[in-house]
Amino acid sequence: MQALFSPAVALMNRFRYTSKFLLLGTAMGVVMLVLLFTVFVNLNRDIQTAANELVGLQMLKPVNKMAQFMQQHRGLSSGVLNGNEAMKDKRAAKEKEVTDIVAASEAALSPKLRDSATWKKIRQDWEEIRGQGLSWAPPENIKRHTQMIRNVLVLMVDIADETELTLDPVMDTYYFMDTVVSKMPAMLEPLGITRARGTGVLTKKELSPQMRIDMATVIAQMDSTLAAQNENLAKIVRFSPALQAVLSGPAKEFSDGAEKIFVLVRNDILGEKFVTDPK
Repeated sequence: MQALFSPAVALMNRFRYTSKFLLLGTAMGVVMLVLLFTVFVNLNRDIQTAANELVGLQMLKPVNKMAQFMQQHRGLSSGVLNGNEAMKDKRAAKEKEVTDIVAASEAALSPKLRDSATWKKIRQDWEEIRGQGLSWAPPENIKRHTQMIRNVLVLMVDIADETELTLDPVMDTYYFMDTVVSKMPAMLEPLGITRARGTGVLTKKELSPQMRIDMATVIAQMDSTLAAQNENLAKIVRFSPALQAVLSGPAKEFSDGAEKIFVLVRNDILGEKFVTDPK
């Protein structure tokens, strides 16, 4: 080891006292500059990531609402097509809400996402549903709505990917975004499909064998999806205990509401009692 540093020692011995300190100071200054530059680059990257995430959240807000309005429109359309005249005005009003939120979502999207094949397909599907939906058979109407909403959920993931929300480096916000972009939509969409099918069944007061299988299958799937969503919420609280007071109430309310729907479908629809008002 001594032989390794002997050239440096010999060189330092040739310098005067002040020259040695000047050399060491210069070396230390270079090291400090490199460290400061590294910190600057990392902080700047974090700031840019946070800015991108804020942009992504602003895009997700109207798109998330658009998915909800489309799900509601699907349920109301199912009721109308199955003979529920009382739902006609609500379906027409919801159609206008969907049209307005589609325009708001388009305005909020980045040029790249606005020009994507996914968004163009959503726009095309909505125009076809708005123009021709009431001329289709109820199963076809539900199918076309569901295809459109599936693309909306894909768009939400695309937004998260483009704006770096998908790879959030902080654990609590990572699970928060995974819940918002993935787990909760995966729960809400089967609920929306169940609402559409259930509205039609309760309007006609009859349940076909295939509809029984479809609804029972979706309810079974939602049990595991709800568990995954609640697990995510529990991780958020574990990594950020301050959020427990904010999240615990809505999380419990959502779980309790979902369980009530499961019971209603199993007892009233699959049990063929049909006592629930379709509205």
